[in-house]
Amino acid sequence: MSVQALEDALVGARLWGLELDTRYRVLAATLELDADRYPWGEVDDRRVQLLVHPVSTVLASLRSTADDGRRQLHTFDEGQLVDVAAALGGLRVDSPLFGRPEPGPGEWGPRFSLEGRATTGDGTRHTLTIAVRGDDLELDLFASFDNLELKAPDGRELALPTDA
Repeated sequence: MSVQALEDALVGARLWGLELDTRYRVLAATLELDADRYPWGEVDDRRVQLLVHPVSTVLASLRSTADDGRRQLHTFDEGQLVDVAAALGGLRVDSPLFGRPEPGPGEWGPRFSLEGRATTGDGTRHTLTIAVRGDDLELDLFASFDNLELKAPDGRELALPTDA
């Protein structure tokens, strides 16, 4: 696998969904790639589901700007992550997605909207940061994990892209 090739394919992708399964420690992100960056040939539906597992750390910050200009932090639980992503659906993700360090205290605000940490020693080899910015809402989500998979909309596995 080439993380850099996958990173290149995901530049400017649109976020359509996020889901966290804490029981199996899986984070799934549904992303739509631009036609010129889609490395699996010509298709009608360029969405991919990025699955990362086992997830060890998940941190998220959902913020809005109040009418008076102050920043507000919104808390949510893992079951509401689907709805949070739906509210931001179609926004482009910031790059890079892979390899960013864990955000420090206060970096995304005074506290996190969602925070979870596994007590096991796995799930720490790689990091994923999904950041999207809308007119009224901003979401930053960080996860550490060991493995990743890509799936097409029909559920079949997609080979991870390689460097050209």
